[in-house]
Amino acid sequence: MNARPGPAEGTFPPLVRSTTDDPRVVAEAATEDYSLHVVPHSWRLGRLRLALAWSSLLTAMFWIVVGATVALTVGTRDAVIGMLLAIVVYGAVNYVLTGIAGRSGLTVALLSRGLLGYHGAAVATLVFAAGAIYFATFEGSVLAVAFQAQFGGPIQLWYLITVAYALPLVIGGVRRWLDRLNGALLPLFVVGVVGAVVWAAVEYGASDTWLHLEPAAGSAIAGPGWLFVFSVFMGVWLIMFYTVDFARLGRPRDVRVNGTVTFGPVFYLVTILGNALVGIFLVGTLPSSGSVSESALVVGIVQLMGIWGLIFIFATQTKINSANLYLASTNLESFFSRVFGVRLPRWVWVLAAGLACYLFMLTNVFSFLLAALNYQAVVVVAWIAIALVEFGFRRVRREGPLEFRPGRVPGVNGPGLTAWTTASVIGIVLLAVSPVVAATWAPPLTFVVAAAVYAILRAVRGNPTDRLVRPGDPRDEVGDAWAERVRCYACTKSYTAVEMDRDPTAGHAAICAACASSAPFLAAARDEAGGRPGGDRLPAGPGVPVP
Repeated sequence: MNARPGPAEGTFPPLVRSTTDDPRVVAEAATEDYSLHVVPHSWRLGRLRLALAWSSLLTAMFWIVVGATVALTVGTRDAVIGMLLAIVVYGAVNYVLTGIAGRSGLTVALLSRGLLGYHGAAVATLVFAAGAIYFATFEGSVLAVAFQAQFGGPIQLWYLITVAYALPLVIGGVRRWLDRLNGALLPLFVVGVVGAVVWAAVEYGASDTWLHLEPAAGSAIAGPGWLFVFSVFMGVWLIMFYTVDFARLGRPRDVRVNGTVTFGPVFYLVTILGNALVGIFLVGTLPSSGSVSESALVVGIVQLMGIWGLIFIFATQTKINSANLYLASTNLESFFSRVFGVRLPRWVWVLAAGLACYLFMLTNVFSFLLAALNYQAVVVVAWIAIALVEFGFRRVRREGPLEFRPGRVPGVNGPGLTAWTTASVIGIVLLAVSPVVAATWAPPLTFVVAAAVYAILRAVRGNPTDRLVRPGDPRDEVGDAWAERVRCYACTKSYTAVEMDRDPTAGHAAICAACASSAPFLAAARDEAGGRPGGDRLPAGPGVPVP
């Protein structure tokens, strides 16, 4: 690296620039995956490796169980219609989010700064972390039940074992470990699914009864059955947060393929409909009392297939919880770094996420967790709606990329936070007042309200509200903001110029996005900008792609 002045000379100190990765940053990224930084192009994954890492989401027992559950509730016909509609929407939304994440290299936490402001983004990060922990609790309990069904013993011991063995698996990052882990386990999942279906058909006989299930008598549903099913799958739109945090690791040139296959309609056709058909067949074939739950289905599979069923469950749950615990840890790291200034290695947050999962398992309050997921769902749906509207405005008006650097975003983004809060409150109130109505209508209503409120406020504002005007942008001082690295004076490490800023409290020396979170820096940056958003006067900067 060498120190030399950039094009913007004057009172600002010269940037210390380089065109190669900092070895210390690369070593750290092996476990951190740039969780607090922009992912440089040099750290991106090819299509196959990213698809293998993401395949962890394909194997959750949740997809099998929820497909069977909604079919028993509304009948096979309405269940399939609702799932097909969900696949179309999932595919379209995730195609857009894949492009945004792949071109920007930003996590949900970093994107949220532009949408909600620096302080509002912390709430989104906490919601993400909590949701991932909830999912890890559910899926970890499935494996514990499978172990107990095969070997006996206290369930509390199996809870501990399933959490403990998973933690070392997610300490490594996606690029260095999770893609390999999930690639190795994928064949076990495929063989297990096929084996469970064939085994059940041979053992209990096969018929087409499962294709013609009728709605359950007395089902309390406020609206058409297919809409109820669609809303059930809207309730797990947290998966779209997962999409962003994985898709940011994809190469920009692969965004169309990734958006169509890895994260888009092809993936969800298999994940939602494929898994659901397996679940419907099994629940219609295996002996049961006419109801379905994760634990009941797991016990049925283990009783049917013995040790082979356990191996199948082990593969599915290890894959899905590698994603759950990975994202729980990265978002816990981000939240505590931003809000409390606590900077600890990601393995510490892996342990914290694992401990939280184990404690939730011990309380055995899964009905409470399900209710919590319903409330969390409306918050996530509102975020997705705001993000889609925001990037729609940017594309139509050619406004440039979303700002995310701490010293260049307002503390609170009025339009984003207003829309998010309004829509979330409406959804939460509906859930509290009328759970039956909310089960069908809360997610769609939340989405529509969030999109409408934000679109109106955004149109009235007339220009982006995500950025503060300040002088001395390092992006403008380099030829290619993606290719060139700039050294941060605080941590002395070099990161891509896309994320770099200048610190008014240190003579305007260059500072990275992770270090630019101290209270003195933020106060000085807002004072320098006058505290007012002014995105219409701020140049986007050369070499920064528009998502």
